Amino acid sequence: TGGPMSLTRDGHHLYIQGHLRKEGVKQPVPHIFSLTVKSGKFRQVHAAPIKDRTPSIHVDNTGKLLLGAHYGPGKVSVWQIDEQHRCTGELLQEIETAPKAHFVTTDPSNRFAYVPHTSPNAVFQFSLNLKKNKLVPLDPPSVEGPDKDHRYHEPRHYAHHPTLSMGYTSNERGGGISAWTFNEKTGRLTLKQTLSALPKGYKGNGAAADIHITPNGKFVYVSNRDYTPPRNNPKIKRRDSIAAFQINIKTGLLTRIGTFPTEHAPRSFCIDLSGKNLYVAGQHVNKLAAYRIHQETGKLTRFATYETADVPIWVTCWKD
Repeated sequence: TGGPMSLTRDGHHLYIQGHLRKEGVKQPVPHIFSLTVKSGKFRQVHAAPIKDRTPSIHVDNTGKLLLGAHYGPGKVSVWQIDEQHRCTGELLQEIETAPKAHFVTTDPSNRFAYVPHTSPNAVFQFSLNLKKNKLVPLDPPSVEGPDKDHRYHEPRHYAHHPTLSMGYTSNERGGGISAWTFNEKTGRLTLKQTLSALPKGYKGNGAAADIHITPNGKFVYVSNRDYTPPRNNPKIKRRDSIAAFQINIKTGLLTRIGTFPTEHAPRSFCIDLSGKNLYVAGQHVNKLAAYRIHQETGKLTRFATYETADVPIWVTCWKD
């Protein structure tokens, strides 16, 4: 079975955290699958077992390290990628953080790494030491998300602005988004703004999931899952959506554009490298919705819907 994915910067190598069933073993074993990508075709070159499953993996900019966040155990791992671009499964480092580590990524400079945690309502922050191939916790090792009394808290995913000293988190609890300033010298984050990412007038049980920024840095989008109970009742009219925000090119702060209906349970989405198209997977309905991004307003217009295999939980945009 498949799971989270991460592409190298050149788009030629793809890593997937999935599972393999082994004879005599009751539970499927988590693996990192290494694939080459050429002319739209994928070829698996290696499969390495790992100790614990991860909801998120990330290849650093050098293509030599694979980082993973572990939700259950509450930790971050660093694995080796060899000269043949295979994740060997060799564990270079394992750092205990806190429960519900949901995502891991690096900043554009590849000097720092960030790991949002939902339950402790925090983003753990590290420097990336490429000489020793390890993460080093910053001081402080984590920053707290919006106050727990705030409706929109519990950081889940993180996106770093391509040019500004800013980062943004989707906040799972309540369905929100936060803007953070980024200290280029120390890597420390400071919370600056939090807004709702829910549809206007929404009174259900919203849970934000993924977050992505357009390549030009003008717009940021957050997916919202409508988990109003009972979750398995098909008669409930769901209001799953993608929320759009404009980024101030001087301050990095956000202005809400609006929300756009999408398929049920949009756990993951991506924006293509042109910044003109957005693709979102409906995890519970096995569909992929495709949208055009208006280059001036940031508004979304759906132009296609595709059937997928069962339970699509990750979407990655790729260009050969």
